Amino acid sequence: MAFTVFEHLSIATDIGVTIMNVNGEMKFKSSKYKASAEFLSTLLDALDATESDRIALIYGCYQARRFGGRYIFMTPSGLTYCVSPLAQDFSEMEEALIAGPFLMTEHNEYLDIDILEHHELSDSVVEVLRSGINTIPFRLPTQVQALSELLFVSSVYHLGKRIVPIPEFKQTDTDTFAYSIEQENELLVSVSIGDVNTASAVLNDILGKTLLGAGNNFEVLRSRVVELTVLLSRASLKGGANLDAIFGLNYGYLREIDALSSVDDIVAWVNDVMHRFVQHVFDYANSKYVDVIFKSMAYIKENYTNKISLQDVADAVHLNVTYFSKVFKDETGQTPGNYITSLRIEESKKLLKNMSINMADIPELIGFESQSYFIQIFKKAVGCTPGQYRRKLLQDAR
Repeated sequence: MAFTVFEHLSIATDIGVTIMNVNGEMKFKSSKYKASAEFLSTLLDALDATESDRIALIYGCYQARRFGGRYIFMTPSGLTYCVSPLAQDFSEMEEALIAGPFLMTEHNEYLDIDILEHHELSDSVVEVLRSGINTIPFRLPTQVQALSELLFVSSVYHLGKRIVPIPEFKQTDTDTFAYSIEQENELLVSVSIGDVNTASAVLNDILGKTLLGAGNNFEVLRSRVVELTVLLSRASLKGGANLDAIFGLNYGYLREIDALSSVDDIVAWVNDVMHRFVQHVFDYANSKYVDVIFKSMAYIKENYTNKISLQDVADAVHLNVTYFSKVFKDETGQTPGNYITSLRIEESKKLLKNMSINMADIPELIGFESQSYFIQIFKKAVGCTPGQYRRKLLQDAR
């Protein structure tokens, strides 16, 4: 009876629902999840992804705790899940509520592109996968967002809590050196656009504030370092680091930290963690396309203030458009267009901080053809309009 609401949620959404602890053990499985468990096991075995997906689920649990109780993510096998933590206090978590797996690409596309193009499977295994893939439901982005909200509401209901917004981490008088959510976002974006210098500087600033803010309180320090470890791994993935490698590092680090027993140990440990993640973020040395990536990024940084096309960038690295787009996406995790847009948005935020620059001039300065389009893209990326962003900067400066 304790988990009836989760069974009802699973039936209503036609998606499996489970409860998993931070060790990866399942405490509850809905009927829908049990019905597809055999095929799921077959699929993960065929892709050799059983352990990497389990680690990804554990990682997702920590991310859900960190980012307000709702988290949507994809595992190395290409399956998608929604997670909400089951905890009275979101600073502590032993279990999480998970909805999934499901697909966000059509079944045939998932099999033909995500699986068969990257895995050598026997004809008999392919036949089994084709005959059973429909047991994994396909959902549109709007449906996934709605599922995430329902999952969160169900977790709150199960805990007997009143549904209220979860506050962001805020700086207090006793927490002078706490780093801000804005700094986290600055780090993630800097990494995703390949701005090595800014990313390294912000990363080091966050680390310094974390250590200074905790002082000699070991438990506070350990708690903040766990948060920092998750942030570093997330930044690494945004920067194009190998998914399996980062999940493995992150899972190992989160287990290691429990064995540390002094402030000196944890300070030395987190410095090592920082350098290893930074190495994964910025190291394209093993890529056979390293020259293409850096040359294309350099060309974009030099020309983003002008009207540049995908053809222009491809020509700069002497590749045809289709092949260049695939290489860039495979190596960096994002399309060239998204990279250009991210770069322009970050530059616009710097210009907005300069109150002497007329806001109407900013779109042209960063390569947008119209102010309305700039406002639309900025709001989508940042969550507010450029005007609201500048007003907030003015309020914060008072």
